[in-house]
Amino acid sequence: MRNILDELYEYDLFHLTEIEDTDGAYKATLDRLVKAEAELRKAYPDSTDILDEYQSADIDLHNLSNRNEFRKGFKIGAQLVLEMIKPIK
Repeated sequence: MRNILDELYEYDLFHLTEIEDTDGAYKATLDRLVKAEAELRKAYPDSTDILDEYQSADIDLHNLSNRNEFRKGFKIGAQLVLEMIKPIK
């Protein structure tokens, strides 16, 4: 069942898919991943199907995790706003 947070996440209103790689850590990690995948495919040329399935499942898992983290963060932010608008006693 889809809700407003899922719609907001998928619409990418805040450009969540843009990665800010200010210190180069993202690119360095991505380079490591690409190199490791190339080495796996070279070492196991007959296992491309299982490597592709592993990669697909890993991507799906990351997407689900990212969506869940977005939803939790959005809810926490909303709770903070609600707390901030309470009168000071």
